[in-house]
Amino acid sequence: MSRRWRRILLVATAVLALVVVGGAVAVHRKTTGKLDHGTVFTQASGDLVVKSGELFSIEVFGYRGAGDNWTMAAPDPDPAVARAAGDEYVGNAGLTDLLGFGATGNLGTGGHYYFTFRAQNPGRTTITVHVPYRDELGGSFPGGPDQTKRQFTVDVR
Repeated sequence: MSRRWRRILLVATAVLALVVVGGAVAVHRKTTGKLDHGTVFTQASGDLVVKSGELFSIEVFGYRGAGDNWTMAAPDPDPAVARAAGDEYVGNAGLTDLLGFGATGNLGTGGHYYFTFRAQNPGRTTITVHVPYRDELGGSFPGGPDQTKRQFTVDVR
């Protein structure tokens, strides 16, 4: 193989490597969000045990494009036990999303809401998140109340 072809092959390999690394970094940034989520508890976690001063998040899945906009529900958690530190939605970035179609038609594969808190003083409080418009439908929504409202008991030690 001539030197010219070796150089062409080397340049092509370097360009391909840069494209792959750049794509991986872009997907990572899109799927991790901007907030530090600390210890992440899923929507099925129920009772949460955290240490005083610990950063933690509650993660719930939702199809934002279909109106699943999760928010905090009243009453707020006791701020002496757990103080809100922010919330954000992080969309999924799977192959079906990149190609413009997913398991839910043109809505893609949804994403995750993160409700982040800083544990304060020892104690116990309840955090409730819900989808307001679906929560108002109550039992008439096919998913039932478990699909529209979730409660988590937080025990700070």
